[in-house]
Amino acid sequence: MEKMAVIAGAAVMLFLSGVGAGCASVKSVIEWPEDPSMKPEMHREYPEPNEAKLIEEMVKIAVERMKPQDGRIRRGVHAKATGCVRGVFTVRADVPDDLRHGVFRQPNQSFQAIVRFSNSSETIDPDRKGAARGMAIKLLDVDGTPAIPGTASRCQDFLTVNHPVFPFATPAEYVKLFSIRETPLVGDPLAVVWLALFHLRHLKIGKDILGKVVTSPLDLTYWSGSPYWLGPPGTTGGRAVKYSLVPRSAGTPPGDPNRRSDDCLRQALERHLSTREAVFEFRVQPQVDPVAMPVEDVSIEWDEKVSPPIPVATLTIGVQDLDSPAGRALAEECEGMAFSPWNALTEHRPMGGMNRLRQAVYLASQAKRGARGQ
Repeated sequence: MEKMAVIAGAAVMLFLSGVGAGCASVKSVIEWPEDPSMKPEMHREYPEPNEAKLIEEMVKIAVERMKPQDGRIRRGVHAKATGCVRGVFTVRADVPDDLRHGVFRQPNQSFQAIVRFSNSSETIDPDRKGAARGMAIKLLDVDGTPAIPGTASRCQDFLTVNHPVFPFATPAEYVKLFSIRETPLVGDPLAVVWLALFHLRHLKIGKDILGKVVTSPLDLTYWSGSPYWLGPPGTTGGRAVKYSLVPRSAGTPPGDPNRRSDDCLRQALERHLSTREAVFEFRVQPQVDPVAMPVEDVSIEWDEKVSPPIPVATLTIGVQDLDSPAGRALAEECEGMAFSPWNALTEHRPMGGMNRLRQAVYLASQAKRGARGQ
Protein backbone atom coordinates (compact mmCIF):
# COMPACT_ATOMS: atom_id res chain seq x y z
CA MET A 1 0.00 0.00 0.00
CA GLU A 2 2.76 2.44 0.91
CA LYS A 3 4.65 1.70 -2.33
CA MET A 4 1.53 2.36 -4.41
CA ALA A 5 0.93 5.61 -2.57
CA VAL A 6 4.48 6.73 -3.26
CA ILE A 7 4.15 5.99 -6.99
CA ALA A 8 0.88 7.89 -7.25
CA GLY A 9 2.34 10.72 -5.22
CA ALA A 10 5.32 10.94 -7.53
CA ALA A 11 3.07 11.30 -10.54
CA VAL A 12 1.07 14.02 -8.83
CA MET A 13 3.97 16.09 -7.53
CA LEU A 14 6.57 16.19 -10.25
CA PHE A 15 5.12 18.74 -12.60
CA LEU A 16 5.27 21.65 -10.18
CA SER A 17 8.94 21.75 -10.64
CA GLY A 18 9.13 19.75 -14.09
CA VAL A 19 10.34 15.84 -14.96
CA GLY A 20 12.40 9.63 -19.69
CA ALA A 21 10.51 7.22 -20.91
CA GLY A 22 9.63 7.98 -24.42
CA CYS A 23 11.42 9.51 -27.37
CA ALA A 24 10.53 10.60 -30.87
CA SER A 25 9.11 7.15 -31.58
CA VAL A 26 6.54 7.44 -28.77
CA LYS A 27 3.23 8.89 -29.86
CA SER A 28 1.71 11.85 -28.06
CA VAL A 29 -1.63 11.27 -26.35
CA ILE A 30 -2.94 14.36 -28.12
CA GLU A 31 -4.87 13.36 -31.22
CA TRP A 32 -4.37 15.87 -34.01
CA PRO A 33 -6.96 16.21 -36.82
CA GLU A 34 -6.38 14.18 -39.98
CA ASP A 35 -6.64 17.31 -42.11
CA PRO A 36 -2.97 18.17 -42.87
CA SER A 37 -3.79 21.86 -42.66
CA MET A 38 -4.74 21.33 -39.00
CA LYS A 39 -1.49 19.64 -37.96
CA PRO A 40 0.37 21.43 -35.17
CA GLU A 41 2.81 24.11 -36.15
CA MET A 42 6.26 24.72 -34.74
CA HIS A 43 6.52 26.86 -31.62
CA ARG A 44 2.73 27.11 -31.16
CA GLU A 45 0.42 26.44 -28.22
CA TYR A 46 -2.90 24.59 -28.43
CA PRO A 47 -4.98 25.05 -25.24
CA GLU A 48 -7.65 22.48 -24.41
CA PRO A 49 -11.23 23.80 -24.75
CA ASN A 50 -12.08 23.27 -21.06
CA GLU A 51 -8.69 24.32 -19.71
CA ALA A 52 -9.94 27.21 -17.58
CA LYS A 53 -12.32 24.91 -15.69
CA LEU A 54 -9.59 22.32 -15.18
CA ILE A 55 -7.25 24.96 -13.79
CA GLU A 56 -9.89 26.26 -11.40
CA GLU A 57 -10.52 22.73 -10.12
CA MET A 58 -6.79 22.07 -9.69
CA VAL A 59 -6.21 25.28 -7.75
CA LYS A 60 -8.94 24.34 -5.28
CA ILE A 61 -7.55 20.83 -4.73
CA ALA A 62 -3.94 21.98 -4.44
CA VAL A 63 -4.63 24.71 -1.89
CA GLU A 64 -6.78 22.42 0.25
CA ARG A 65 -3.94 19.90 0.42
CA MET A 66 -1.47 22.43 1.86
CA LYS A 67 -1.17 21.74 5.59
CA PRO A 68 1.20 23.06 8.29
CA GLN A 69 4.40 21.05 8.72
CA ASP A 70 7.09 21.77 11.29
CA GLY A 71 5.35 24.96 12.37
CA ARG A 72 4.58 26.55 8.99
CA ILE A 73 2.58 26.00 5.84
CA ARG A 74 4.95 24.48 3.34
CA ARG A 75 4.99 24.44 -0.44
CA GLY A 76 2.36 22.20 -1.99
CA VAL A 77 5.20 20.16 -3.49
CA HIS A 78 8.97 20.22 -3.04
CA ALA A 79 8.25 20.90 0.62
CA LYS A 80 11.66 19.81 1.89
CA ALA A 81 14.73 21.76 0.85
CA THR A 82 17.97 19.79 0.76
CA GLY A 83 19.94 23.02 0.56
CA CYS A 84 19.81 26.67 -0.49
CA VAL A 85 22.99 28.18 -1.88
CA ARG A 86 24.34 31.17 -3.76
CA GLY A 87 25.80 30.92 -7.23
CA VAL A 88 26.76 32.85 -10.35
CA PHE A 89 25.07 32.33 -13.72
CA THR A 90 27.36 33.39 -16.59
CA VAL A 91 26.28 33.61 -20.22
CA ARG A 92 28.75 32.06 -22.64
CA ALA A 93 30.59 34.15 -25.21
CA ASP A 94 29.58 31.85 -28.09
CA VAL A 95 25.77 31.80 -27.75
CA PRO A 96 24.30 31.45 -31.28
CA ASP A 97 22.71 34.65 -32.57
CA ASP A 98 19.21 33.14 -32.79
CA LEU A 99 19.31 32.23 -29.07
CA ARG A 100 20.45 35.64 -27.84
CA HIS A 101 17.25 36.71 -26.15
CA GLY A 102 16.36 37.56 -22.56
CA VAL A 103 19.12 36.71 -20.11
CA PHE A 104 21.17 35.15 -22.94
CA ARG A 105 21.24 38.40 -24.90
CA GLN A 106 24.59 39.73 -23.68
CA PRO A 107 27.63 37.40 -23.99
CA ASN A 108 29.75 37.05 -20.84
CA GLN A 109 27.10 38.73 -18.67
CA SER A 110 26.84 37.32 -15.14
CA PHE A 111 23.89 37.22 -12.73
CA GLN A 112 23.93 36.50 -9.03
CA ALA A 113 21.71 33.51 -8.31
CA ILE A 114 19.99 31.73 -5.45
CA VAL A 115 19.59 27.98 -5.94
CA ARG A 116 17.20 25.79 -3.95
CA PHE A 117 17.64 22.00 -4.04
CA SER A 118 14.66 19.94 -2.92
CA ASN A 119 12.75 16.67 -2.81
CA SER A 120 9.49 16.65 -4.76
CA SER A 121 7.24 15.26 -2.03
CA GLU A 122 4.52 17.39 -0.45
CA THR A 123 5.64 16.14 2.97
CA ILE A 124 8.92 16.42 4.90
CA ASP A 125 10.31 12.95 4.23
CA PRO A 126 13.75 11.36 4.73
CA ASP A 127 16.08 12.03 1.80
CA ARG A 128 16.48 8.30 1.20
CA LYS A 129 12.81 8.01 0.21
CA GLY A 130 12.21 7.89 -3.54
CA ALA A 131 11.24 11.21 -5.13
CA ALA A 132 12.18 13.55 -7.91
CA ARG A 133 15.01 15.92 -6.96
CA GLY A 134 14.58 19.56 -7.84
CA MET A 135 16.89 22.43 -8.63
CA ALA A 136 15.21 25.84 -8.71
CA ILE A 137 17.37 28.75 -9.87
CA LYS A 138 16.53 32.39 -9.29
CA LEU A 139 18.61 34.96 -11.19
CA LEU A 140 18.62 38.32 -9.39
CA ASP A 141 18.50 41.94 -10.64
CA VAL A 142 17.33 41.01 -14.13
CA ASP A 143 16.22 43.90 -16.31
CA GLY A 144 13.36 43.48 -18.76
CA THR A 145 9.62 43.06 -19.20
CA PRO A 146 8.07 40.33 -17.01
CA ALA A 147 6.05 37.51 -18.56
CA ILE A 148 3.08 38.39 -16.32
CA PRO A 149 2.11 42.00 -17.12
CA GLY A 150 1.97 44.36 -14.19
CA THR A 151 4.31 42.47 -11.89
CA ALA A 152 7.37 44.16 -10.46
CA SER A 153 9.57 41.08 -10.58
CA ARG A 154 13.24 41.61 -11.41
CA CYS A 155 14.17 37.96 -11.38
CA GLN A 156 14.32 35.07 -13.82
CA ASP A 157 13.56 31.61 -12.46
CA PHE A 158 14.44 28.26 -14.02
CA LEU A 159 12.75 25.22 -12.41
CA THR A 160 14.15 21.77 -13.12
CA VAL A 161 14.14 18.19 -11.83
CA ASN A 162 16.28 15.11 -12.40
CA HIS A 163 14.03 13.53 -15.05
CA PRO A 164 13.32 14.77 -18.59
CA VAL A 165 9.53 14.24 -18.68
CA PHE A 166 6.39 14.31 -16.56
CA PRO A 167 4.43 11.13 -15.72
CA PHE A 168 1.30 12.64 -17.31
CA ALA A 169 0.62 14.47 -20.55
CA THR A 170 -1.90 17.26 -20.16
CA PRO A 171 -3.84 19.28 -17.55
CA ALA A 172 -6.87 17.02 -18.09
CA GLU A 173 -4.91 13.89 -17.20
CA TYR A 174 -3.20 15.58 -14.28
CA VAL A 175 -6.44 16.86 -12.74
CA LYS A 176 -8.07 13.44 -13.21
CA LEU A 177 -5.19 11.77 -11.38
CA PHE A 178 -5.36 14.29 -8.56
CA SER A 179 -9.14 13.89 -8.29
CA ILE A 180 -8.81 10.12 -7.93
CA ARG A 181 -6.21 10.58 -5.19
CA GLU A 182 -8.75 12.61 -3.23
CA THR A 183 -10.95 9.51 -2.78
CA PRO A 184 -11.07 8.83 0.99
CA LEU A 185 -8.92 5.94 2.27
CA VAL A 186 -8.26 4.30 -1.12
CA GLY A 187 -7.29 7.26 -3.30
CA ASP A 188 -3.64 6.38 -3.90
CA PRO A 189 -4.22 2.69 -4.76
CA LEU A 190 -7.06 3.70 -7.08
CA ALA A 191 -4.77 6.20 -8.80
CA VAL A 192 -2.18 3.49 -9.45
CA VAL A 193 -4.86 1.16 -10.87
CA TRP A 194 -6.11 3.97 -13.14
CA LEU A 195 -2.59 4.65 -14.37
CA ALA A 196 -1.94 0.93 -14.94
CA LEU A 197 -5.14 0.54 -16.96
CA PHE A 198 -5.08 3.72 -19.03
CA HIS A 199 -1.59 5.24 -18.83
CA LEU A 200 0.88 2.39 -18.30
CA ARG A 201 3.79 4.31 -19.86
CA HIS A 202 3.21 7.18 -17.44
CA LEU A 203 3.15 4.77 -14.51
CA LYS A 204 6.52 3.44 -15.68
CA ILE A 205 7.90 6.98 -15.73
CA GLY A 206 6.88 7.39 -12.10
CA LYS A 207 8.54 4.09 -11.16
CA ASP A 208 11.72 5.09 -13.00
CA ILE A 209 11.87 8.35 -11.05
CA LEU A 210 11.40 6.62 -7.70
CA GLY A 211 14.00 4.02 -8.56
CA LYS A 212 16.87 6.46 -9.04
CA VAL A 213 19.70 6.15 -6.52
CA VAL A 214 20.79 9.69 -5.62
CA THR A 215 23.84 10.42 -3.48
CA SER A 216 24.24 14.17 -4.02
CA PRO A 217 22.16 16.94 -5.61
CA LEU A 218 25.36 18.15 -7.28
CA ASP A 219 25.88 14.93 -9.27
CA LEU A 220 22.57 15.05 -11.17
CA THR A 221 21.46 16.20 -14.59
CA TYR A 222 18.32 18.34 -14.41
CA TRP A 223 15.66 19.09 -17.06
CA SER A 224 12.87 21.66 -17.31
CA GLY A 225 10.41 18.98 -18.47
CA SER A 226 8.02 21.57 -19.89
CA PRO A 227 8.72 23.96 -22.80
CA TYR A 228 9.37 27.70 -22.87
CA TRP A 229 9.40 30.46 -25.44
CA LEU A 230 12.80 31.84 -26.37
CA GLY A 231 12.64 34.90 -28.55
CA PRO A 232 11.37 38.45 -28.77
CA PRO A 233 8.12 39.33 -26.95
CA GLY A 234 5.03 38.01 -28.72
CA THR A 235 4.42 34.81 -30.64
CA THR A 236 6.65 35.25 -33.69
CA GLY A 237 10.37 35.43 -34.25
CA GLY A 238 11.25 32.91 -31.55
CA ARG A 239 10.98 29.22 -30.78
CA ALA A 240 9.87 26.67 -28.23
CA VAL A 241 12.74 25.25 -26.17
CA LYS A 242 13.46 23.11 -23.16
CA TYR A 243 16.28 23.58 -20.68
CA SER A 244 18.72 21.24 -18.98
CA LEU A 245 21.67 21.49 -16.59
CA VAL A 246 24.55 19.02 -16.71
CA PRO A 247 27.21 18.81 -13.98
CA ARG A 248 30.75 19.41 -15.20
CA SER A 249 32.02 16.69 -12.86
CA ALA A 250 30.42 14.19 -10.52
CA GLY A 251 32.40 12.48 -7.81
CA THR A 252 30.11 11.20 -5.06
CA PRO A 253 30.41 7.39 -4.78
CA PRO A 254 27.11 5.46 -4.83
CA GLY A 255 25.87 4.02 -1.56
CA ASP A 256 23.03 2.05 -0.08
CA PRO A 257 20.14 4.54 0.30
CA ASN A 258 18.60 2.48 3.12
CA ARG A 259 21.64 3.12 5.33
CA ARG A 260 21.80 6.85 4.86
CA SER A 261 20.56 9.48 7.26
CA ASP A 262 17.29 11.39 6.90
CA ASP A 263 19.23 14.43 5.65
CA CYS A 264 21.88 12.68 3.59
CA LEU A 265 21.45 14.87 0.51
CA ARG A 266 21.89 18.06 2.49
CA GLN A 267 24.93 16.55 4.17
CA ALA A 268 26.40 15.62 0.77
CA LEU A 269 25.81 19.17 -0.44
CA GLU A 270 27.50 20.59 2.66
CA ARG A 271 30.52 18.28 2.34
CA HIS A 272 31.05 19.09 -1.31
CA LEU A 273 30.74 22.87 -1.03
CA SER A 274 32.89 23.06 2.08
CA THR A 275 35.98 22.34 -0.04
CA ARG A 276 35.18 22.75 -3.75
CA GLU A 277 32.82 24.50 -6.13
CA ALA A 278 30.20 22.85 -8.31
CA VAL A 279 29.67 23.85 -11.94
CA PHE A 280 26.70 23.07 -14.19
CA GLU A 281 26.42 23.65 -17.92
CA PHE A 282 23.09 25.27 -18.79
CA ARG A 283 21.72 24.10 -22.16
CA VAL A 284 18.88 25.05 -24.50
CA GLN A 285 17.15 22.42 -26.66
CA PRO A 286 15.13 23.89 -29.57
CA GLN A 287 11.97 22.24 -30.87
CA VAL A 288 12.56 20.90 -34.39
CA ASP A 289 9.44 18.76 -34.91
CA PRO A 290 5.99 19.83 -33.63
CA VAL A 291 4.67 16.25 -33.44
CA ALA A 292 7.67 14.32 -32.10
CA MET A 293 8.50 17.25 -29.79
CA PRO A 294 5.08 18.52 -28.72
CA VAL A 295 4.48 21.64 -26.65
CA GLU A 296 1.24 20.41 -25.09
CA ASP A 297 2.27 16.84 -24.13
CA VAL A 298 4.91 16.94 -21.39
CA SER A 299 5.15 13.13 -21.16
CA ILE A 300 7.08 12.97 -24.44
CA GLU A 301 10.84 13.34 -24.27
CA TRP A 302 12.41 15.62 -26.85
CA ASP A 303 15.07 13.40 -28.44
CA GLU A 304 18.47 14.95 -27.78
CA LYS A 305 19.95 13.10 -30.76
CA VAL A 306 17.49 14.80 -33.10
CA SER A 307 17.86 18.21 -31.40
CA PRO A 308 21.13 18.32 -29.44
CA PRO A 309 21.01 20.74 -26.48
CA ILE A 310 23.14 23.84 -27.00
CA PRO A 311 25.31 25.18 -24.12
CA VAL A 312 24.48 28.84 -23.44
CA ALA A 313 25.62 29.50 -19.85
CA THR A 314 27.31 28.08 -16.78
CA LEU A 315 26.04 27.99 -13.22
CA THR A 316 28.88 28.10 -10.70
CA ILE A 317 28.12 27.34 -7.05
CA GLY A 318 31.18 28.41 -5.10
CA VAL A 319 32.64 27.14 -1.85
CA GLN A 320 30.35 28.10 1.05
CA ASP A 321 29.34 26.97 4.52
CA LEU A 322 25.67 26.01 4.62
CA ASP A 323 25.75 25.68 8.40
CA SER A 324 27.25 29.13 9.07
CA PRO A 325 25.01 31.96 10.33
CA ALA A 326 24.91 33.35 6.77
CA GLY A 327 24.11 29.92 5.36
CA ARG A 328 21.29 29.33 7.84
CA ALA A 329 19.90 32.82 7.18
CA LEU A 330 19.85 32.11 3.44
CA ALA A 331 18.06 28.81 4.02
CA GLU A 332 15.38 30.60 6.05
CA GLU A 333 15.05 33.33 3.41
CA CYS A 334 14.77 30.69 0.71
CA GLU A 335 11.77 29.07 2.39
CA GLY A 336 9.93 32.39 2.22
CA MET A 337 10.67 32.86 -1.48
CA ALA A 338 8.48 31.93 -4.40
CA PHE A 339 10.19 30.02 -7.20
CA SER A 340 7.97 29.85 -10.27
CA PRO A 341 8.38 29.32 -14.01
CA TRP A 342 6.31 32.51 -14.37
CA ASN A 343 8.92 34.58 -12.54
CA ALA A 344 10.35 35.20 -15.98
CA LEU A 345 11.03 37.70 -18.70
CA THR A 346 8.58 37.74 -21.55
CA GLU A 347 11.40 36.42 -23.76
CA HIS A 348 11.34 33.27 -21.59
CA ARG A 349 7.60 32.90 -21.01
CA PRO A 350 6.40 29.38 -20.14
CA MET A 351 4.50 27.48 -22.84
CA GLY A 352 1.90 24.71 -22.85
CA GLY A 353 -1.07 23.67 -20.77
CA MET A 354 0.88 22.34 -17.81
CA ASN A 355 2.72 25.64 -17.47
CA ARG A 356 -0.54 27.59 -17.71
CA LEU A 357 -1.86 25.35 -14.93
CA ARG A 358 1.27 25.99 -12.91
CA GLN A 359 0.78 29.74 -13.10
CA ALA A 360 -2.56 29.60 -11.31
CA VAL A 361 -1.56 26.90 -8.83
CA TYR A 362 1.70 28.61 -7.93
CA LEU A 363 0.03 31.98 -7.35
CA ALA A 364 -2.59 30.38 -5.09
CA SER A 365 0.07 28.42 -3.20
CA GLN A 366 2.22 31.50 -2.73
CA ALA A 367 -0.72 33.47 -1.41
CA LYS A 368 -1.62 30.80 1.14
CA ARG A 369 1.88 30.58 2.60
CA GLY A 370 2.67 34.29 2.21
CA ALA A 371 5.66 33.77 -0.06
CA ARG A 372 7.63 36.53 -1.75
CA GLY A 373 8.09 36.55 -5.51
CA GLN A 374 11.81 37.21 -5.17
